[in-house]
Amino acid sequence: MGIQWYPGHMAKTKREIKEVLPLLDLIIEVVDARLPLSSRNPDLPALIKGKQSILLLNKADLADPEITSEWIRYYRSLGEVVLDFNAQAGENLKKLARTINEEEKKLTRQKASLRLGVFGIPNCGKSSVLNRLVGKSAARVGERPGITRGRQWVKRERWEILDTPGILWPKISSQEVGWKLALVGAIKQEIFDLEELAVYLLGWLQEKYPEGLMDYYSLEQEDEPVKLLEEIGRKRGCLIKGGEIDYSRAAGLVWSDFRSGRLGRITLENPPTHSLSQ
Repeated sequence: MGIQWYPGHMAKTKREIKEVLPLLDLIIEVVDARLPLSSRNPDLPALIKGKQSILLLNKADLADPEITSEWIRYYRSLGEVVLDFNAQAGENLKKLARTINEEEKKLTRQKASLRLGVFGIPNCGKSSVLNRLVGKSAARVGERPGITRGRQWVKRERWEILDTPGILWPKISSQEVGWKLALVGAIKQEIFDLEELAVYLLGWLQEKYPEGLMDYYSLEQEDEPVKLLEEIGRKRGCLIKGGEIDYSRAAGLVWSDFRSGRLGRITLENPPTHSLSQ
C-alpha cells in the first residue's frame, strides 16, 4: 500500500511544535490503545528533548484488556509513566490528574501554573483527552483525522493545556503498519483503498480473533477474506442492482464495525517481548 501521508501542513505542524516546546513543562502523549507502538510518532522523543511525559493509552475500552495490561507492563519496564484511558467515558480521569500532579513534583522549578502539551497522531483522541482534563468541551473534536487546526490553549485552575493538530511522520515502516494505522483512522480514507483494507482486516481477524469474527457476522465456515467480505455483504444487504455485492459498502460496514468495537475488544499488536508475531 503506497501511502503518501506527509502533506505540507504536517511539516508546518512539526515546526510549530518545536516553537512551543520551550513553553511546556509536561507532555501528555496520546496513543491508540489498539496500536500502542505503531501509533506513537517516532519523531516525538527527539522533539520533546527529554521533557517529562505521560504516555496515555486512549480508547482502552476498544482494546483487548489483557494485551493492554501487557503494554503497560512493557512501557513501565522501560521507565515510562503510562496508564490506560477512555476519554469518551472519562475512565481513569482521576488517576491521570493524580499522575500529572505527581509528575509536577519532579520538576526542578515550581511555577504558578503548569503548562501541559497534548500530542499524538491524528484521530488518537487528543482533543477528547483535553476536554476531559478541563471538564468541558473546550477543543473541537471530530471523527476524521486532521480536525484540530492550529494551537489551542485551554485553562483549568493552575493547568494551562495546549492542544495541537495530529502530527504524522515522513515514512511508514512497513505496509503492515500502514494498514493498521488506516484501521484506527489515523490516515485519511481518501488515500487508501477501503476494500483492500477490509480484506486485510478480515484476514487478520481470521488469524487473531476468529471466534469473534465468525460469531458477530454469523459466518458458518472460514473462507478466503474476499469470500468472507462477499458473504458479509450478502447477509447485511450490501447489494446493488441485480443482486450483486456492493463491495465498497460491505467494506465500509466491516471497517465501521471494527472501529466502533462491535467486533469485540481488539488490539492490533503485542509488545515486542511477546512471543507471537503480530
